[in-house]
Amino acid sequence: MSSADYTYTRKNGGTTLCYGFVEEDSNYELACEDEMLDGMWAEGDGTLVTWRDVCTHLEKEYCSTIEQIIAC
Repeated sequence: MSSADYTYTRKNGGTTLCYGFVEEDSNYELACEDEMLDGMWAEGDGTLVTWRDVCTHLEKEYCSTIEQIIAC
């Protein structure tokens, strides 16, 4: 995959690489440090408008070790 469109620094010091564009109706493919937690997230309500918004929300609500997010 090409260079990330956004790189988020997690609270634990790790990084999350983000690819694609955040749109109101975006779904997200998630790859976590523990691959058992990999999956799709499609519960956005339109309030997450930047990659930082998405990363902060998912770090808090889903998994604190998301390695990669792809908007689809």
